[in-house]
Amino acid sequence: MQGKEAIIEKIISDAKLKEETLIAEAKAKADKIISDAESFCDSYKAKAQQDKVSAVEDIMNRSKTVAELDAKKMLFGAKNDVVAKTFDMALEKVKNLPKDKYSKIILGMLSYAEDGDVVTISKREKDIVTEAVIKDISAKKKIKLTLNKELGKFDGGIVLSGKGVDKNLTLDSEFQILKDELEEEVAKKLFAEA
Repeated sequence: MQGKEAIIEKIISDAKLKEETLIAEAKAKADKIISDAESFCDSYKAKAQQDKVSAVEDIMNRSKTVAELDAKKMLFGAKNDVVAKTFDMALEKVKNLPKDKYSKIILGMLSYAEDGDVVTISKREKDIVTEAVIKDISAKKKIKLTLNKELGKFDGGIVLSGKGVDKNLTLDSEFQILKDELEEEVAKKLFAEA
């Protein structure tokens, strides 16, 4: 039996040795897998942190750019409002000139009258452009002018209606033309930077 026991002992010993070797190999593989997973996690965390910082910087830069554009739009709008109000104030100032100065402007507009024109005035000009004034200008220019019996629905200036062509010399129209021509120059003077 000794031979039999020795064989069993040898089988058990070889099995234990094999088991220890397999356990050691499995433990080594497990340690390698854990080490690789930890390395992957560390690099993933580092990349995620870097991506987060990069994304925050991108968002901040885009937000700053959008804010700067919005500020420029608001400033441009405010400047346009100031220029528009400047022209509106100038128009009101002309409308409220002393009668003698205002009359010169309106009578100057009548120099554009042509033969056959009908002169339409607003309520503001009813004491300036009268039938007598129309007759006087007609005689001086040797043309036929007629004063429209109905007042125009505008505030200041005149309209000369002729043969197929109207000359809109209302103050609103004249100031719009001035605004179109001088807006840029006025803005430069209003917002000149030192």
